[in-house]
Formats: sequence, structure tokens, C-alpha cells
Amino acid sequence: MPRISTRIIFGFFLVISVLSYQFNFAQDKPESFRNKTPKLVVGIVIEEMRYEMMLRYWDSFGDNGFKKIIDNGSFCTNAKYNYLITQNSVGQATIVTGTNPSSHGIISDTWYNRLADRVVHCADDSKFNYVNGNISLGNYSPQNMLVSAIGDEIKIAYNEKSKVISLALNPVSSVISGGRLADYAFWFNDESGAWNTGIYYSDSMPQWAREFNEKRFQDIYMKKSWSTLHSLSDNYTSSLPDNSSFEIGFRNYRFTFPYELSFLKSRSGNYKYLKYTPFGNTYTKDFATSAIIGEQLGKDDYPDFLSVSFSVTNYVGELFGPRSVEMEDTYLRLDNDLSHFIEFLDNEIGIENVLIYITSDRGVSDVPEYLVSKKQNAGVFDGQQCITLLNSYLGILYREGDWIKMYYSRQFYINQKLLDQSGVLVSEVQSRIADFVVQYNGVANAIPASVLLSTNFESGINKKIQNSFNQKRSGDVLVNLEPGWIEKNGNVTASGSAYNYDTHVPLIWYGWKVKKSKIDSDVDIIDVAPTISWVLKINSPNSSIGKPIVGIAQ
Repeated sequence: MPRISTRIIFGFFLVISVLSYQFNFAQDKPESFRNKTPKLVVGIVIEEMRYEMMLRYWDSFGDNGFKKIIDNGSFCTNAKYNYLITQNSVGQATIVTGTNPSSHGIISDTWYNRLADRVVHCADDSKFNYVNGNISLGNYSPQNMLVSAIGDEIKIAYNEKSKVISLALNPVSSVISGGRLADYAFWFNDESGAWNTGIYYSDSMPQWAREFNEKRFQDIYMKKSWSTLHSLSDNYTSSLPDNSSFEIGFRNYRFTFPYELSFLKSRSGNYKYLKYTPFGNTYTKDFATSAIIGEQLGKDDYPDFLSVSFSVTNYVGELFGPRSVEMEDTYLRLDNDLSHFIEFLDNEIGIENVLIYITSDRGVSDVPEYLVSKKQNAGVFDGQQCITLLNSYLGILYREGDWIKMYYSRQFYINQKLLDQSGVLVSEVQSRIADFVVQYNGVANAIPASVLLSTNFESGINKKIQNSFNQKRSGDVLVNLEPGWIEKNGNVTASGSAYNYDTHVPLIWYGWKVKKSKIDSDVDIIDVAPTISWVLKINSPNSSIGKPIVGIAQ
């Protein structure tokens, strides 16, 4: 009988051992996978929350909201945006794509499309109508995003088995943060006060959402009176007086407490003013908890993603400014809402199974009139007035006509038809415009697109301007205003600059395996999406240039 060598026998058992390991690994993968990654990622975006607000209201917060999250989470104290046009849609896109506007394409809330000769609102889409809604109310989709978002990568990585849901009172916040592959994006309907979605996502609302709407919580809230949470005389020392002259309040009604929402509803004929009170944040939180239950988020082996944007802070800021009693009261009530939401997540899924990040889409400027009262350089830049002067100037240099076609968000767009007829080089006209505009009161810098295309800036304000510039969508000349200056918009203040008050925002990680830590080193908000990808062990969004914040995890 032939003798079997020891080497053959060893090889046979080695093969059996490897196959057995691979089989057991395949069998055990869901369990081991579940232990290593969170079941649910929750992104909380508090709109227009600049970093110093966290410090200013700290002593007034309760123990189970912001304080609990920061004390037990990983707090990035120096997180910033690194571009010029800090607006709502731009920040939302930057958070979920891990890249700057120059790549993701959402350069501002609104821009001018030269080829189509029309104004583009970043999330508006005439091809998609509301579900059970009125077309005049607006149609929204994420079609203008040029790159993938973290929700898209989660859907792709887990072969559509993961769920991606986004919601906000502001439709732009919801649509942009969900990405292109979201199962649903929900937003507030001013007319009915209900939550809506669009047929980009589905031709009908899910059953749980219909049941939530049928409860008519909006009617309960619109019967409330918005009074301060605490005694006005003994608290709110971090704010200006309630009767501050730097507010416009609810126009033709009042700008001091209390506010009767039933009167506001009767005056407007709809529910839009719910967005301008803290009850709008509570309404958002309630809908978010219903979404988690209704969609069974975090209940299987495939991680889900939920984006929740609290938009009231933005709306209140438009009317009252960032140093008002109304703003402080909004944050104190939001602190309570966060406490309830975190408690719900812990009870429903287990906080050890949920990765939470809290940040903001951008900061906000102080009211210019307030800054002037403090002997600071501040003011309001009127883009349309500047266009009138520019057209006169260019008419003298070349030929009469409307040389500036549009102005949006610190960007001048040249009339291409007039330019072609004149035979003048576009780079020459851009330089003329920049040289003229920089002399204008309140303008710090003006850079021609031709310079941005031919020069690679490494740092400073020019680098931030370049990060905001997209060749297809941006204007011919980009303008940086001086600190304290805002664009004229009808509100008491605005965001949109590259200065610290607009770029420096909170960034807090909490839950899952997040360790208690304070990270004081520089963090770019483009690092958020790659951090989530690193935690989930999936690809980062396809244009991401950020890096994982590895120091947050144990």
C-alpha cells in the first residue's frame, strides 16, 4: 500500500481548516459586524448655530441635553468650514459629501444658469411635484448635487438594505442632506402644516407618516402662546433686552414676548409661523421619533442613516438676530428637545448602537446695526445698487447696455450676449469689474474667475474663495465683504462670509464607541462624512477630500 506523505496529510488538514474558518466567518459575519459598527447613524444639524452660542448659553442649559452630550462625547472645539459662501444648502451638502462647493456643486442657495438663462434654486426641480400637494408650493429634489453623499454610499455598500431618511422644516435642508438615494426626504408644508415628501422619492407618503399627519399636532402648537421658558426679569442675561431695537420681529405685530400663535395663523392664513417658534423644533423632533419607529431604523444588521435638521434657529435669527431673548429661549427649549430625543434613542435602540453627530450648516453675523452701536465696522451691501453703478461704468468703457446679467450671493454674472457683441475678452471685463467693486464701501476683496482658474491658492481668503468656485455655476467675479457686513436681504442679519462667526461651528460625536474627549486641533467639516465611512467600513463619498477624525472612537 503506497505511503501517504506527512506533507500531503498536513496540506489536507490545512485546506479543511481554512474552508471551515471561511464558512464559520460567513455564518458569524452578521453578528460580528453588528458588534463593530453602529446600527443607526443620526446626523443632527442645528441651522445657523455658531460655535460661541454653545458657550454663551452653557450655564442656562439643563443637565441632559447639550451638557450631557458634550460631557460624555467627543467635542471638536475647532471645527470650521473652509470656503467663502457659507449658506444653508452649501453647508448641508458639505457635511454629507465630505468635499467643498467647488466639487459638490451646491455653490449657494441660488445661482444663475448661463446656458438656460434662468435662476436656479439649489433644490427646486420642476420635474417633480409634491405628493398630494399643490405644485405652486414648490418641487424639490437633490438633482443639482454633482457628487455622492454619505447616505448614497451607505445605500450602495449594503445593496439597498440600509434605509436613509432625512427631515427638516426647511425643504432644502432635508433634500440636500439626504443625498440622491434617500428613501425619503420630508419637509414642512406651510399651507397645511403637515409633513410632505415628493415624487422624486415616492408617489405616496408611508403609512406611519400619514398617521402622524392625521394627529394634527400643528393645530395644537398653533394655539399656544410663546412665552419665555424662564422668568424674563431674572434670566436671559446672555441676551440683549427683549425690546431691543435691533429686531424686526413678526412684522406689523410685535417683537417682544409673548407671541400668540393663533393670531399669527389668522393673519397669515396658514401655518408658516410655526417655523419661527421653538415649537417647530419640537414638531421636528416628534416626527423624527415617528420616523425611527415607522421605518424600524436601527433594527436589523444593516446600518441606517437619519438626518434631522432643526431649522427654527435659522428662522428666528432672520427676525430677531443672534443676540435676542427669542434666540436664547429657542436654544433653551431645543436643549430640552435634544434631551428627550437622546433618551428616546437610548430606550428604542440603545445609545451604544447609535452614532450621533451634532453640528451646524453655518454660523451667522451679528446684526450690523448692533455692531455699529459698538463702534465696529459693519453695514449692508446692496448688490442691485452696485449693478446699476457697474453698468454705467462699463457702458462708458465699452458700450451702453446691461453688462451685469445677475448678482447672487457675492457673485456677479456678466451678460454673455453683450460680451460677445463687444468683442472684448472676458478676462478683461472680469478684471475691470473686480477693480471697480473692490472700491465699493464694505467690499474687502473681488477676484475674477479667470484668476481663480489660473492660480492655485494654498491658504487665506483666496483659498476659501477658490473652494467656493465651480467653473460651471459660479459667477464671473466673486466678492468678499468686510467683517460685519452682510448682503441686503430684508432680514436683520445673514450668514455667507468666510469669517470666524460664519465658519466656526460646533461638532460633537456621541453614542456607539465614542470616547469622552475634547479635540482642540483643527477639524474641517469635510471630515464628517469620511469619519462616518471609516466607522461603517465603507467607501467615502466619491469626491470626498476630508479625513476621518479617528480620535473620537475607543
